[in-house]
Amino acid sequence: MVEKIKQFQWSRFFLFMGILISIIQVISYVPKQRSHQKNGNFWPYFYRSLPENSVDIVFMGSSHSKTTFIPEIIDDILGVNSIHVNTSGESIYQTIYEYQEVLRYQNPKAVIIEPYTIYAGLTPQNLKPWNFSFFYSMPIGFRKLKYSHDFFTDGDLLKFYLPYTSSHSDWKNPNLFFSRVDSELESISDLRDFFKPVELPHKGYENYLKSLTPWELEIESPGQNDPCPIPDFEDRLSVTEDILQKSNKHLGELFFIETPQYINKFENCRGQAVNLINSYEVPYTILFKEQDLPLLWFGDHQHMTQFGAIIASVETAEFLSDELNIEMNAEALNYYQSYFFIDYTIVQEGEKISINLVPYDKETFTDLIFKWEVFLNDESILRIKAKGKNAITYTIPEPIGNYFIHIVIVNPTGNYPLRGGFDFVLEE
Repeated sequence: MVEKIKQFQWSRFFLFMGILISIIQVISYVPKQRSHQKNGNFWPYFYRSLPENSVDIVFMGSSHSKTTFIPEIIDDILGVNSIHVNTSGESIYQTIYEYQEVLRYQNPKAVIIEPYTIYAGLTPQNLKPWNFSFFYSMPIGFRKLKYSHDFFTDGDLLKFYLPYTSSHSDWKNPNLFFSRVDSELESISDLRDFFKPVELPHKGYENYLKSLTPWELEIESPGQNDPCPIPDFEDRLSVTEDILQKSNKHLGELFFIETPQYINKFENCRGQAVNLINSYEVPYTILFKEQDLPLLWFGDHQHMTQFGAIIASVETAEFLSDELNIEMNAEALNYYQSYFFIDYTIVQEGEKISINLVPYDKETFTDLIFKWEVFLNDESILRIKAKGKNAITYTIPEPIGNYFIHIVIVNPTGNYPLRGGFDFVLEE
């Protein structure tokens, strides 16, 4: 009798635990989806919808990667299939797990790691909710448990197992600072259907919609003789070396391509990283190394707008063409170069505001179609569509307010849209 009672109690215990775990999984579903959504919805797509060994080039890193490299452009120029894997605020401590997972599912010709993860990014001690998205997405198994226990601190492990306990207000407004290139693709509701295959818009690329303005320049560049300000830099370099050692077992190439920053706080740390990476005969390339960096190309001090990302993506395609011995499509190259703009000006003279986009090639841009729209406090007040109209002047209807100028540029020989925006705030 006693034995039967014990068996009954154990049965009730296991039943209770099963019900509890099921409830936790159900109420954790929304936080997991919000985490994926904040991260650009990539990792669920990678594990559930991306065929194995279907990708030629993989871009890895943080938001610096996914706001600079535009796979659509690189694919058109090189005739390849490229895609992003990244997590906003990612550090090299997380990159190493993602790198291993990518090579388990794909056998790409090249993996490009954007090295900002070496210098910055969120460590396991200061994670944000979207950093969990990679670990949430992994198929259940020993590797998932091992990665999470190696990466998370004890407190964050609780959030990993019980996502609903991680209450973060920014779950409510994912992609607040980002914009999809095509407004029709600003959200991916299909991902909420767990079993439904999806097509990831723009292969993981996102962009900052608004370009920097002169009054937003508050950060100073480091002095030439300033020390490297990263306290755990040696640990970061050690993890980077672990990646380099793992890359030796992969048949494809590994490249580190540093994306431009308007102000680089970690300029004085680069030398050690470059020496380590080059010692493994892996290239470390810096985009725009010999060029001036106009405000037009940046949404903040670190991330590019689409104006800059187009130029960076073409330069990346040219680099990969040389390194991988892939012939470039001259027609596609010329097409995307027609979108090159080197700067912009905003001038106020009394009640009139003038905005001018400065093209690289004054002859090529005349074939582009420009769609301008001006907003005052989020209300549209002016629309202009014209061929070759790279500048507009309009009269201010109100002496104070937040004016936003939205621009869409299209080359009629194709269907690629370049989007951007400019803030002009008038105060008393």
